[in-house]
Amino acid sequence: MSFLKLKINSTILTIILAFYFTFILNMTLMRHIYNIFLDMDHLGFMFVLSVIFFFLAALNIIFLLFSIKYIEKPLFILVIILSSFINYAMYNYGIIFNADMFTNIFETNVAESHSYLNLTLVIWIFLSGIVPAFLLLKTEIIHYEWKKDILVKIGSLLVSIAIIGIIAIFFYKDFASIGRNNRILAKEIIPTYYISGLYKYIRNTYFHKDIPYNFIGEDAVVPDNVKNNLMIVVVGETARSMNYELNGYDRPTNAYTRNIENITSFQKVTSCGTATAISVPCMFSMMNREDYSRAKFKNQDNVADILKRAGIEQLWVDNNSSCKGVCRNIKNISVPRDTAPYCDGKVCKDEVFFKYLQSQINDMKGKNGIIYLHIMGSHGPTYYKRYFEKDRFFKPDCQRSDIQNCTDEEIVNTYDNTILYTDKFLAHVIDILKENDKDFNSLMFYISDHGESLGENGLYLHGMPYMFAPEQQTKIPLITWFSDKMIKEQGIDMDCLKKLSQQKEISHDNLSHSLLGLMHVKTNAYKEDMDIFAACRKEK
Repeated sequence: MSFLKLKINSTILTIILAFYFTFILNMTLMRHIYNIFLDMDHLGFMFVLSVIFFFLAALNIIFLLFSIKYIEKPLFILVIILSSFINYAMYNYGIIFNADMFTNIFETNVAESHSYLNLTLVIWIFLSGIVPAFLLLKTEIIHYEWKKDILVKIGSLLVSIAIIGIIAIFFYKDFASIGRNNRILAKEIIPTYYISGLYKYIRNTYFHKDIPYNFIGEDAVVPDNVKNNLMIVVVGETARSMNYELNGYDRPTNAYTRNIENITSFQKVTSCGTATAISVPCMFSMMNREDYSRAKFKNQDNVADILKRAGIEQLWVDNNSSCKGVCRNIKNISVPRDTAPYCDGKVCKDEVFFKYLQSQINDMKGKNGIIYLHIMGSHGPTYYKRYFEKDRFFKPDCQRSDIQNCTDEEIVNTYDNTILYTDKFLAHVIDILKENDKDFNSLMFYISDHGESLGENGLYLHGMPYMFAPEQQTKIPLITWFSDKMIKEQGIDMDCLKKLSQQKEISHDNLSHSLLGLMHVKTNAYKEDMDIFAACRKEK
């Protein structure tokens, strides 16, 4: 048989695809099931065999449904290539591809996506995606005369259904028990779950029902006696609370801020999501995490809109992948990517902000204002690109993007270097605010969008569905610094705030109301019990 003249029957092809997807493209799922088997006290050979035959039969049924002449070849080629990418990310990083993850993917800029490119990925996609797709492209798919073709396909379908039925008769309780205790397994099945996630993303993004725009806080005002309040809100990226020295970590990751007076680190803070595209709009919305949806966010005011209505001057400066809609109605800019020595033409280290920050502060003189700095922070997997050579305090670090091929020590060292670099950045922000003390009552407010997994339980990066996400991805840092003038202006009891920071459980849900409270915005939209600082304000 000539290599370029391969022929195969359509029904046989679906069986081959079922085998390929079960044993190759569902490696993550099979690894997970294998680990479950290892933990079981009693494991029969027939049950193990039944699991394999279940997936073979189920996948054969799925592929049979799309085994249609003129459609099957391009469709199966596309699914194989896409599945090889999904397989790589799931197997190496533990990423689950639901609708939220696709939101994050499609809102990632080109420079950011390049950070995931490495030789391991290229080889993986070539061998598991391109090669089988090429073989399928060069294969002639044979169909019988249409009546016979339908009968053969129905026969294959019935045999697969019968296999699943027999398995259900003998092993239903075992399957139900494993499924009930390991619900994430269903989210690891390729290609069904990621196709479902992609469908939901497209539906929610492009085909959702029109929602009337909801204006919030139309009564928002700031009293005339409130003057010269300046807040710099640093929106962090991929920082997890547990790696902060200020929160009890046993490494000096807060060497720059730990001795600064009036620094407060909140130790029990949770994020709204596990990816930037969800967390950033959610944290600035007027919704709680349980109520948040992308469609609602697009069709209602967020806290930046309310602050603008109240007369607060605002500027969003971005060194990340955009403000995700938060800054749609306020002034916003991105840092120039060609600013030496901080940028390489694609991405910039966060110190680039300081080239422009003083002039931006000067524009706030005589006003009540907020400057939002959306930093790159600890964005992975190329953690090593977030800091300079002189900032490599923890060594050896991981100087590559395929972090799964680095040691645990190297990965943690690299990540901790990013936390230390961010701490250096925050200390510099505070220094600049101190230099402007004569003109402003000033405050620095730092909060991250989500956390990060560094190999714990085989997970890397972030983006797990929230209900399955480990605390490494949901527990985040929140650090504030008040100038002495701002403490007096706000009437803050710092001893109360220090105690509250160690005991009170807060979340992204508190951010919007806290910003309104700090800027003295009077509006019915403000909820005092959601304001982090309200309990520590002295009565005037």
